[in-house]
Amino acid sequence: MYPATEGIDIWLKERLFDAIPMALCVIDRDYNLIHANRAFEQMFGEWRNYKCHDVYKGKNQVCSECKSFQTFEDGIPRISEEIGYIKDGFFCRCIKHTVPILDKQGRVSCILELCADATETDQVLREYQLLFDQVPCNILLIDRNYRIVKTNARTRQTVGDIIGDYCYRGLKGSDNACSECTARLTFEDGKLHTGHHIWRTVEGETVHLHVIAVPLLQFDGSFNIVMEMAVDITQTIKLERGLNFAQTFLETMVGTSMDGIFAVDKNGNVSIFNPAARRLFKIRENQRINREDLEKMLPPGAFNLADTSTKQLYLPDTTVVNMQDQKVPVRLVGNKLLMGGENIGVAYSIQDISEIKQLQNQKLEAERLAAVGQTVAGLAHGVKNLITALDGGMYMLKTGIGQGNIERVHKGMEMLDRNIERISMFVNTFLGFSKGRVINAKLSNPSDIAREVVLMYATKAKECGVILRHEQMDNIKPAPIDYESMHQCLTNLVGNAIDACNLSGQSIEFKVIIRTMEVNETIIYEVIDNGCGMDYEIKKKIFTNFFTTKGLGGTGLGLLMTKKIVQEHGGKIEYESDPGKGTTFRIRLERIRLPKLAD
Repeated sequence: MYPATEGIDIWLKERLFDAIPMALCVIDRDYNLIHANRAFEQMFGEWRNYKCHDVYKGKNQVCSECKSFQTFEDGIPRISEEIGYIKDGFFCRCIKHTVPILDKQGRVSCILELCADATETDQVLREYQLLFDQVPCNILLIDRNYRIVKTNARTRQTVGDIIGDYCYRGLKGSDNACSECTARLTFEDGKLHTGHHIWRTVEGETVHLHVIAVPLLQFDGSFNIVMEMAVDITQTIKLERGLNFAQTFLETMVGTSMDGIFAVDKNGNVSIFNPAARRLFKIRENQRINREDLEKMLPPGAFNLADTSTKQLYLPDTTVVNMQDQKVPVRLVGNKLLMGGENIGVAYSIQDISEIKQLQNQKLEAERLAAVGQTVAGLAHGVKNLITALDGGMYMLKTGIGQGNIERVHKGMEMLDRNIERISMFVNTFLGFSKGRVINAKLSNPSDIAREVVLMYATKAKECGVILRHEQMDNIKPAPIDYESMHQCLTNLVGNAIDACNLSGQSIEFKVIIRTMEVNETIIYEVIDNGCGMDYEIKKKIFTNFFTTKGLGGTGLGLLMTKKIVQEHGGKIEYESDPGKGTTFRIRLERIRLPKLAD
């Protein structure tokens, strides 16, 4: 034998056992550890004078399924996975190779055990398997024959157990490979590929998935398996279709809306300007609109809604200026656009109310003409009554002269004098009513008018034993009102209310209240009394004829004059009355219908 070979034999006999980096030990038939290498001692600790079950598992008796015992019995080598404890007391999982050692007679005298710590490897495998199964998307491995090698829990839940089946059959129920197959593309060039696939679920439904195919490379760069990761995008597609429908619907609505619609972003740039808005502002179809154009066309401050804390702008009756410098009456509404509390712009809706204004003016004119018609009818009725009274006086005068009856003559003269006086008062009052006065609207405080009327009637009310007071419900902003005309309206109503208290004949505390308030952009005057009230017959006549309950002290034109003034202000007058309980007259003046300010 050559010296080099002899040296190798010595090394193998004396040093190989300790040089092996895996735990090695020799166990006799009584399970005593009779020899072990350094790796074994480093892994399990002191072994001398211990039995294997003491060192491996901390037991004082042979394990019930001892692989060493089985090898001692049949002499067959074994590989097993066992659980034990290393020298620090920590749990470990070992891969154990049990090999019989034969004596000269061929009997198993000892066994050699080789232990490899698989704890960390096993943990890594378990972690990867857990990740593979619990990742929130479908994962499957496909070989070059397009058979499914492995699937995760999500995939099995979606399409069932399809391992071993062809991917196109297991996933899609097809007998032919897919033309858009991402796995095929990856097998061809070894690169990542993505695609949109439709699978059939275990319930028979279809789901849309975004698929990513990647090669599982080996150490040498080759691969025979492709991993596909598929994310369910069914809901995303539904949402996308819904959003597309909503966007198309809104674009159609905005584009065909009869009202003008336009919007600006948070920087003031115009993002939407529909055809109706272009027609209203007289802007050409392809003409661009910028911030400066809008600021000139809109009312002051309307464009700056995005810069204020106000969320909504509502101008029911305002004007804008079109590109031809023409003023257009409009109703303008603006709303801030908020997304997650952040201001992203303002949307405006604008409506041309030129025709509405024209109709309102026509209605007001019709109401005025109706008032004139009522006046003429009342005039004819009043003149007829006065002529009848004059005829009666002339008859008394003529018959008295004819009979020489001086007393009858005097009585006829008194009737003529009295009715001539009534004619004079009637004509003067009617002339004043018919001529009226031109409405001269100026910004006036509605409450100031009522307070002045109360002061004017304070003395008379006190003399009549009537409590007269003014109640203001809220702080009312000035409005375009003809101060003198509205003063006359309230004067007529308050005077009538005090007279109604005098005519009541009841022994109660009489009150007349003027109440001023504003509700929903409507200024309201109420004159309330607890006087005699009006019965059904009187109610029918108060606004239709020259009717008075004051005898020679009235002409019946007071309420007609009041109604005329209220109508000239675009308002309405109404009343409620119960005999013996009192009357409430109510004047309603909508701000949108009030006359324009006098120049």
